[in-house]
Amino acid sequence: METTNAERALNVERTLVEIFKNYTNSQVETIHWESNLRQDLGLSSFDMIALCTEIEGSFSITIDGVDALAWGETVGDIVNLITKKIAQ
Repeated sequence: METTNAERALNVERTLVEIFKNYTNSQVETIHWESNLRQDLGLSSFDMIALCTEIEGSFSITIDGVDALAWGETVGDIVNLITKKIAQ
């Protein structure tokens, strides 16, 4: 059975929430699709770089400079980016 885009995005979001726990003081319950990476989760530029590296390893994808510039501001933006990369 093939995974749908919605199922894939949900799986990506769940994995990201687990990864974000290492970089933020936010409770897991408060991390959601609309959470702003800097304002809501308090991620610094250094956190973003480390997060990018961990995401690449966790999802076996490569995030190049162009993707990093299009990174976005919310958890949902990152879920969309990863989902597109996985589908390629």
